[in-house]
Amino acid sequence: MFATVRNAPLYSHGGGLSESRTLQSRHMPETDRDITIYRADWVLPVAAPVLPDGGVAVSGGRILSVGPAPRLVAEHPDAAFSDLGRAIIMPGFVNCHSHVEYTSFRGILDDAEFGDWIISLVDVKASLTPDEYLVSARLGAMEAISSGITTIADTSYGAATLEAGGAAGLRGRVYLEVFGVDDSRFDETMADVVRRLDQAQAAAPELFDVGLAPHAPYTVSSRLYQAVCDLARERGLKVMSHVAESQDELTYIRSGSGKFAHDYREKMGWERMLVQPYGVTPIKYLQQWRVFDRDFLAVHCVNLTRDDIRILRDTGVAVAHCPKSNAKLGCGVAPLADLLHEGVRVGLGTDSPASSNIMDMFDEMRTMLFLHRAVERDVSVLDAQKCVRIATLGGAEALGMEAEVGSLEPGKCADLIAVDVSRSHFAPIADPYSALVYGANQDDIRLTVVGGRELYRDRVHMGADADAIRSTAVAVREKLQDRVRTGAVEIGGADSGWWQTPAHREETV
Repeated sequence: MFATVRNAPLYSHGGGLSESRTLQSRHMPETDRDITIYRADWVLPVAAPVLPDGGVAVSGGRILSVGPAPRLVAEHPDAAFSDLGRAIIMPGFVNCHSHVEYTSFRGILDDAEFGDWIISLVDVKASLTPDEYLVSARLGAMEAISSGITTIADTSYGAATLEAGGAAGLRGRVYLEVFGVDDSRFDETMADVVRRLDQAQAAAPELFDVGLAPHAPYTVSSRLYQAVCDLARERGLKVMSHVAESQDELTYIRSGSGKFAHDYREKMGWERMLVQPYGVTPIKYLQQWRVFDRDFLAVHCVNLTRDDIRILRDTGVAVAHCPKSNAKLGCGVAPLADLLHEGVRVGLGTDSPASSNIMDMFDEMRTMLFLHRAVERDVSVLDAQKCVRIATLGGAEALGMEAEVGSLEPGKCADLIAVDVSRSHFAPIADPYSALVYGANQDDIRLTVVGGRELYRDRVHMGADADAIRSTAVAVREKLQDRVRTGAVEIGGADSGWWQTPAHREETV
């Protein structure tokens, strides 16, 4: 177990890597010509101490060995060699919560508080066609790669992220969103869930798997929520849900009132559905339906009681922490220190560009560190090293992917990035972890490698026409704004690439 609480060790194996030790994979290449060695002034394995003048040997999409660069070169004299100079090599970021389909929504609702924001976002989401969502997702996938994100846990109604992410070379999971509060249409809704799931699994590229996402307690009836989680268990799938994100959600679950009981339901066409107050927190509301287990990822978890945190701990639920999104929308600050203290698995997420604008995991780490030190009035609650761990191996653990990604260890997938620290705002560097969290941003990414394949190097996207992707996405944004401005949007309509009502769904099947 990798501890993340204060004063606890950060490494799982005694001593980690040292100048006298090189860890090596059992997956041996046929010849040195099948190997590439990446060298930098610092290598951060995350699961082991920092390596000055370190190297990572990669072969066949896997990490072959990690150790001092001179030793790796001596062991593999004929290997390809890439010297990245004054840079930090580290595991690629694991973005525990994203909506890359929403990249075209960037900056569209910057100053709305959460309740108004999510109500207004309904029109925005309904305004794009499936093809336009694919354009938006391609832009998001490209941004993720150039930001050093190698694994995404993306939430999507359609399968655009699967196509866009797969084509871009990303690794990840797509959670298919489910909406519905009308249990009179339960059978139709579940049939649609099964249909979309079968299609998504058939279309999933090699580096992606598919999960299910009952959107939130206020958009999914208890019967449907349970059925979706049961389906996931039957098929061995992971589940994700937005939980305890806002005061509006808490008011809705406890008293059956507020914006979600009235304005949001009216917007979605659900105003005639009965709203039942439960008198409990969202966590306790979900606990009674027995949907929590180790395969459940609870996103946000801002409004938690101590009892809620114990429930998450006891059921093995993981949490995706999205500090920038929660702060920007005025939702608050999640009790991260208490979650970590109780041993809850926590990963870091950017959420969507509609809420956090950019997919910059450095910015998320920095915001996380500053917010929680301020809230706790305690600098020991988080440090730079813990932040990097949460953004990499912590995220992998939260997603159940820690055996494959999240750290630079022999045998794991060769998912790594290099951060350029040669510029003046980094000098001098006493601690590479500190340089990353306090000083770096997405523009400092020099190299992104997924499964041993270079996807981005020196501001060039390998095999992708970045200018064409950007210009096409800008055109989609212009169409989106025209449709919303003129009211030419039908919520749940057959032409939408987002949620469709059962009646409209029949038109597209």
